[in-house]
Amino acid sequence: MKIFVIVPVFNEERRAVDTIKKILVNSKSDVIAIDDGSTDKSFQLLKKYFSKNKRVKLLKHSVNLGKGAAMRAGAEMVWKSGGDAIIFIDSDGQHNPKYLPVFERKLLKHDYVFGYRKIGKKMPMIRKWGNIVAIKIVGFLFNIKRKDLLCGYMAMTKAGYDNVYWKSDRYGVETEIATKLGKKRLKFCEIKVNT
Repeated sequence: MKIFVIVPVFNEERRAVDTIKKILVNSKSDVIAIDDGSTDKSFQLLKKYFSKNKRVKLLKHSVNLGKGAAMRAGAEMVWKSGGDAIIFIDSDGQHNPKYLPVFERKLLKHDYVFGYRKIGKKMPMIRKWGNIVAIKIVGFLFNIKRKDLLCGYMAMTKAGYDNVYWKSDRYGVETEIATKLGKKRLKFCEIKVNT
């Protein structure tokens, strides 16, 4: 199975390079980094460190289109390259790349693999309660039980992507994917990830 790691980047000049370096150490998968119209030096630094690395492909949006749009752009590039599956990981360092091999193994048997964070004391109060309320509402309305609705650390096969193709360009992408999973009664697995 040919798997790619997709990294949306927006104004992460301090963390994106380090995140991609850790991905390359923890996984044998190739990386596609999409700079989504950053106004800082993110793209210049990505080019400086990875333009000669054959495992890293760089894309740039001239303006900020949003996380969902960047994720779609990366996914479409993977499918055109003959990829079989994708793993999304945020560029800000909150998702630990050490879990990539677990995602890769789970993709051999599942079309969807979602990371979930323990909702505890370290999570900011607004995020904690926002996530809990979203889990309850989306779960009730769309008959889906997820442990962490808003975690962007996720993976899917090409067939899985085709079933949940999202229209959301911004941060509603995770919720839209969850609602489509629930509506279509699609099976998935979850793995605990530390942040």
